[in-house]
Amino acid sequence: MGRIRMLHRLAALLVLAALAACGGGPADDDEQEAAPAPVSADGRTPRTTVDAAIAAARDAGEIDAQTALAYRVFALAGDARLPERFRPAADAAGEPIDEVDGNAVIADLRLAWEGLSASMRQQLAPFTLRPSAATGWAGADAGRVQAAAVARPACAANATWASLPGAVARVRVWYDKSRTADLTQAQAIVAAFDATIWPTLVTGLGFKAPLSDLALACDGGDNRLDVYIVAGFGSRGATYPESASTRQSSSFIVVRSGLAAGVLQYTLAHQFMHAVMWSYLMAADQLSYGWMRNALANWAVEASYPGNATLLADASCHMNSNFLSITSRAAGSCAASTTRTRDYGAYLLYQFIGRTMGNTTVRQLLAATTTQLSALAAIEAVLPGGRRALWPKYAKALWNQPPVTNAGRPAFRNWDGLTTVAVLAPDHPTTVNANLGGVAEASTALASSVANVSTRYYRFTFSDVATRSLMVRNTFYPPYKAGKAVSVQALWRAAGGSWVEEDWTAKEWIGFCRDAKAQRLAELVVIVASADIGSTTQVVAATAPTVKRNNIGCWGFSGSARRTDILGSWSSGTITATSTLLFDYKPNGLASLQYNDAATGRLRVPIAAPLFRRAAWTLSEAYTESGCSYLLNASATDTSIVLGGLAFGSIVINNFAESLPASLRVQQQGVVGSRRGAYSIDAGSQRFGLLGSVSGPQPDCGTQYASAPGMFALTHTEPALAPVIGLDGRLKGSWAASSSPDSVVFSWDLAPLREP
Repeated sequence: MGRIRMLHRLAALLVLAALAACGGGPADDDEQEAAPAPVSADGRTPRTTVDAAIAAARDAGEIDAQTALAYRVFALAGDARLPERFRPAADAAGEPIDEVDGNAVIADLRLAWEGLSASMRQQLAPFTLRPSAATGWAGADAGRVQAAAVARPACAANATWASLPGAVARVRVWYDKSRTADLTQAQAIVAAFDATIWPTLVTGLGFKAPLSDLALACDGGDNRLDVYIVAGFGSRGATYPESASTRQSSSFIVVRSGLAAGVLQYTLAHQFMHAVMWSYLMAADQLSYGWMRNALANWAVEASYPGNATLLADASCHMNSNFLSITSRAAGSCAASTTRTRDYGAYLLYQFIGRTMGNTTVRQLLAATTTQLSALAAIEAVLPGGRRALWPKYAKALWNQPPVTNAGRPAFRNWDGLTTVAVLAPDHPTTVNANLGGVAEASTALASSVANVSTRYYRFTFSDVATRSLMVRNTFYPPYKAGKAVSVQALWRAAGGSWVEEDWTAKEWIGFCRDAKAQRLAELVVIVASADIGSTTQVVAATAPTVKRNNIGCWGFSGSARRTDILGSWSSGTITATSTLLFDYKPNGLASLQYNDAATGRLRVPIAAPLFRRAAWTLSEAYTESGCSYLLNASATDTSIVLGGLAFGSIVINNFAESLPASLRVQQQGVVGSRRGAYSIDAGSQRFGLLGSVSGPQPDCGTQYASAPGMFALTHTEPALAPVIGLDGRLKGSWAASSSPDSVVFSWDLAPLREP
């Protein structure tokens, strides 16, 4: 017995040496560790109900720490010694619903090994050994667990086991002859490897085949990759490296008995890619590549079985948490599992690369890990332009909705029918209704930071006519100018129009005039993404980006104006100039008067209000002065002098004045001050020589006099006293432009216009 225990301990130490730098354990299991909160032996959070139940019993003092660890090992192996109350819940077919986190179990076993009692080491030693040397993952419940479940005939005589070799694939599939269903599953596994997985990944794309295990004492009888069908296994599948090296190793695969169809295909392709990864001599501990491992393993499913339903379900793990760094392996985002980690959905990145640059590029990325210390470093080394070029394109594709998914576009939905879409950013998790709702202005602040190698999506909708002007301030523009790999993109659609895609990365101020037909926003999607890495975990803007909107008209104004003169020197009478004014002229066919300057990051910034086009005016004079009575009635329609006419006019409005260059802003505020919506109007005619009649004492009064319409409209000329646009968007008011005894009063009422 002493010699047997010594051999067990020696074999265990060999395996544990292979695990020493693995952190997550030796098995590339279908579940990975979650964010830490100390409840398990090495401080992990129990992510499964099995782990949680065992941890609760331990914390309550019902079992000690060593027993808790043993129960977790039993749960993974499907050992009958696990008490019933800790066993994973099963579905109607008896399959576990809640899979066990194999990596965490083996890692905890490694960490605790030296402190275990001699009897506990003897009890758990078989679960640390290579299957070729194991005495068995044994249990008394033969209906639940196979005796000597992973013992290979080449190492220990076991008449119940048989194997099937692949004809194309260098694999050998082991099954228990006493279980008829396992033979059927073994045949399906061989067929999957021969017909699809090996030809796709090894023959077609040139990935390295899993390493030969001939150097091992127990090799399954040849150099093939051994796959074992194990009843009651706590996970769908796992890949176990076998050597002491943490950078490269031969391996074997365990899959749970009973898997079939798409789930089996998913498990085989996923675990096979883990075995392939172990065939590369990576520059660092293989498990230190973290998120890449499950992402690349799931990519292999996509490459082998596009549209696999089990794989498509994993997309939600990433889509539902896109605002986290791709390096994060947190749990809780997957729609189909509360325990699955988000790196299973990160295959979408490799799918995007493979579909747009060719799947051989994915192979190059894996090969690059032999010299690069991380998956992101491999991307930087292999892809033209690295992360900075890749990430904005990937971020847009991840939206997975129109216009990204329009027919013929490279899109996940178009590639394999994926209907899952990226969730909106947590600071605005639902679509923002950007209508003003009766107020004059509104502003929505977006998050001022974006995690490294992540994406954030915001969606706005517009429908009311009162929301006329819009200004987006991209405060990530200064970090971008400072060299940060941050990008801002927009997808927007005008009412009744097609989608427009714009890159706002190099823009700080972006405006829209919703009164103009081409800019009448109905929907806006803002995509903020960071490809940055380094000592900081996020890109932070000095202030929050904002989406501002207001009721200020930007396409045109029309309405009436009136000037009434009563001079103190008159004994009676008035002069009245009434006019109907139209401000809707845009030179050179512009939709709106907007300022664009790529050098200073400005796009469609409102630089002026609509220009004056024409005035239809009437002048009525009837007054008496010094005994002479003057009478004149005249009318005309004059167009702007810019258009060859005799009339003139202008409107100046503070509409997002903060977006103007300083020099222009100072000039504008010199006219209307600094208040939002403050405005100035002037309009008049240069017609002269209008003849009126005079009556009264002769020859002093004469019979005719000449007059001119002059100014039709004029607002206060002091910038600090400029009127402010009303809540209804109208320019309306009056101003007494003279002092007693004279009276000159201007009044006006202009309404905003929308381009028909």
